[in-house]
Amino acid sequence: MTRRRLHIVLHWTIFMLILAMVKGGTSADWVRWAFVIATALWVAIAMVKGLIGKPGPKLGPATRAAYPWMHRALYLALAISAVLNAGELTALIAPGPAWTSLLVLLGLGALHGLFHFWRHTALYDNALRLITPRAFHGLL
Repeated sequence: MTRRRLHIVLHWTIFMLILAMVKGGTSADWVRWAFVIATALWVAIAMVKGLIGKPGPKLGPATRAAYPWMHRALYLALAISAVLNAGELTALIAPGPAWTSLLVLLGLGALHGLFHFWRHTALYDNALRLITPRAFHGLL
């Protein structure tokens, strides 16, 4: 599996796990552990290999400069949420913060998605084709 394909799989897997955890305020332990493990793998790859995405040439100077920092902030929020979930699962911290971190992460993820949707539709730079599975490219 290529690094890009692994990145796409982890991106959508973690997104679906977050949705599964937020669905009713609680989640099965195995879903939370899957989230922690997938996040640990994704963040470790990003720390070792760096960010896989780069700002497109159609972005302005301010957004080109902010692009890597926005993604690093998302990785940080993702890592913090995974640590809080692991802490609650192992009873190292009291229940509560992990749930809040998931809501914050979901909000940040929505802003992230809107940014890339804007890039794809307003700048016509095919930003969504980079992260969506090929089966969905016909819809874009």
